[in-house]
Amino acid sequence: MSPLGLALTTALNRLSAGRTIPVALSGGLDSWVLALLLRQAGFRVHGLTLVSGVSGYCEYEQVDSLARRFDMEVEPIPAADFEAALPRFLAITGTPIYNLHPISKLLLAEAAAARELSFLVTGDAADQVFRCETSCDLWPLTQSCFRHAGVELITPFLAPEVRALCVEPDPHKLPLRQLAAALGIPDIPKRPTLYPGDSILARTTEMIEAMTCAALPA
Repeated sequence: MSPLGLALTTALNRLSAGRTIPVALSGGLDSWVLALLLRQAGFRVHGLTLVSGVSGYCEYEQVDSLARRFDMEVEPIPAADFEAALPRFLAITGTPIYNLHPISKLLLAEAAAARELSFLVTGDAADQVFRCETSCDLWPLTQSCFRHAGVELITPFLAPEVRALCVEPDPHKLPLRQLAAALGIPDIPKRPTLYPGDSILARTTEMIEAMTCAALPA
């Protein structure tokens, strides 16, 4: 196994053996590498994935395809109304956002709490580790949402063994792509995660106009 695979497996083996491990699964490589390494290490994996149904944003089709390819148990979590969750998100994080994608972290955290999960394994922070970034606007918001829900985030890409391998910025995450290929995961191109998809500017303008109209006297 590659050095990255060994480092991630070492981090994952700190989880208690003999239990089902809940993993947040998206359509990207990060979470699927973790899920398959967990399986190789002898853990039973239970995937959770949000289903928004928003064109250009929802990744359920990709997740479902990968789940069938690897015979992985994945539970779809309906998450249709991001806008309704926006007031809760802002109250919890105290941070304005220009893209509704971070709300997915709150919806996932709430779903995990509703299922009485004490922790959730996630591929979050992989991009930042491979780019050798010391700050990230999404990661603190993610932490705030899960702390509020009382669910611990298990983040193997932040393990010391993994970070020690990432000493030069690699935005393409080549070692991860090589590990994914060795695990049989098809190549998945990286794309910006913007809600609601490609129309975010027009949709944001529409929301602002709607809120402005609602605030005006009748």
